[in-house]
Order: sequence, then C-alpha cells, then structure tokens
Amino acid sequence: MSSSKLRNVLFIGLLVVFAACSPAEQQGESNEVVAQLNTLEGSNWQLLKLTVLGGYEFIPEDHSKYVLNFRSGNRLTGTSDCNSINGSWLQEEAALRFDPFAATTSLCPPGSLHNNLILYLKDVSSHSFRDGHMVLTTPTAGIEIEFESRD
Repeated sequence: MSSSKLRNVLFIGLLVVFAACSPAEQQGESNEVVAQLNTLEGSNWQLLKLTVLGGYEFIPEDHSKYVLNFRSGNRLTGTSDCNSINGSWLQEEAALRFDPFAATTSLCPPGSLHNNLILYLKDVSSHSFRDGHMVLTTPTAGIEIEFESRD
C-alpha cells in the first residue's frame, strides 16, 4: 500500500473517531446526567455507607434506620437511627444543600451513626450518582455519604 493511501486510511479513521465524539452525542450524555440530577423530588434514600477523613467507612447494621426523603416543595424529612430529620433541600444542578436543617437529639443506642451522619449532612454541598447510588459530598475532601434508593 502506498504511503498516500495509508495516510488517507488513517485520516478517514480519525474522522470516524471524531464523529463518534461529536457534540451531539456529548450533549445527549450531558442531558442524561442532568436528568439524573433532577430526580431528587419524590425520591427516598437509605444510608449505605459513610466515609470520613482518613478513608474510614461506617456501614449501618440496619440501613433502613437512616433515611432521607426528598418531598415536594423542597421539604426534607427522614430518620437518623432514633431521631427525626427535617428541613429544606436546595438543588442547582450538582450543587445540593440542606437549609434549614434540623434533627431531634434523642440519645440513640451504642453503635449508632446518628452523630456522625448529622454532623456531615449539615455540610453537604454537592451530590452525584454512581452505580445507581446517590453520593453526597462536603467541601472537605474525602467525606462521602452514600445512599441507595428505597424506591
């Protein structure tokens, strides 16, 4: 094969690759992410794992004791072991915060994740979706609160 034919084949191959990465396809992927981000209202989540500084992971014995419910009108309800959560949630694309945010202060049994969960939920600044799970993060690197859907 002559060098000019080889160059043409390589050039056509590059065009195919660039066409596969066209803005239209990227726009479709972007819309899927935005669609996922817009699904919080009416969704219900239970705690799967809490990762704190140093990479330490806390996994609840009973996931159903740690729940967030994103109600209409941006109302937040839920439970944190033996306590109730309430407040408002504000979302703008990936940004998410809870303001106001309140939780009752009953003393839960030993081994409860209530204190840690509430401490970090107050500071949530963004969310994303990974493998069907909602992951909340704070401005502090390394903090992740991972929830699975209850729906």
